[in-house]
Amino acid sequence: MSAKQDKIIIMNLRAKTILEAAVKEFIRSGEPVSSKELSVKYDFGLKAASVRNELGKLTKDGFLAQLHTSGGRVPTDKGYQFFVEHTLDNVIDAKKILTDRQNLLTANLRRGQLRDFVEEFSDEVKLLGVGKKEKEREVYKSGLRDLFEQGDFGTKEEMSEIVRDFELLDQRLDAMRTRLFKGLRTPQVFIGKQSPITKSSNLSVIADSYDLGNDKVLIAVIGPKRMDYDKILKLFKSFRNQLED
Repeated sequence: MSAKQDKIIIMNLRAKTILEAAVKEFIRSGEPVSSKELSVKYDFGLKAASVRNELGKLTKDGFLAQLHTSGGRVPTDKGYQFFVEHTLDNVIDAKKILTDRQNLLTANLRRGQLRDFVEEFSDEVKLLGVGKKEKEREVYKSGLRDLFEQGDFGTKEEMSEIVRDFELLDQRLDAMRTRLFKGLRTPQVFIGKQSPITKSSNLSVIADSYDLGNDKVLIAVIGPKRMDYDKILKLFKSFRNQLED
């Protein structure tokens, strides 16, 4: 490997590390992230000016956005997608560590007690939880109030759009059942308008389907793009681990 090629790899890894930190901080605080803040909190081995240059490149490449010239950066949908893919890789490689709450949730799921599962699942993640069996029309939903409390939905139009998504959720799930009941080995994560079951640009959806004997069940979490992806993806992994044991 040439010195030039080695430099390119180092630069790429550095940019990825800074982008991951920027998205993580925005999810935590909900405030635009500055190079000074990242330099203080994370040991990149770089001066604040170098971090600022990297943030500028990431903004130019569409992973971050700068709402004001002198302000910090916020993730774009492209930036969130990068972060989710990185988080999903880490979750897949993580060890199986199950809590009592996860065991209880999976027990209800295994028994087909979907209403109880969705209510408890929503309470655990503090977001909108959704569940549907492939062979049944009924859709179970819980946590709309939690969704509004967790999200930064500042305008009447944004809130109205989310309410409409909630009202049309049953219809969209039915229309997309072939696509959504694939039984993939990993959850599907939809950022903003990528989602087939919500249209709001302010929401993300994490969904997966599982075999339950002679039926399949779809589980989804709907939340703001600032949701705790790591926690939720680990929950989804725990369901699959236990259901396949």
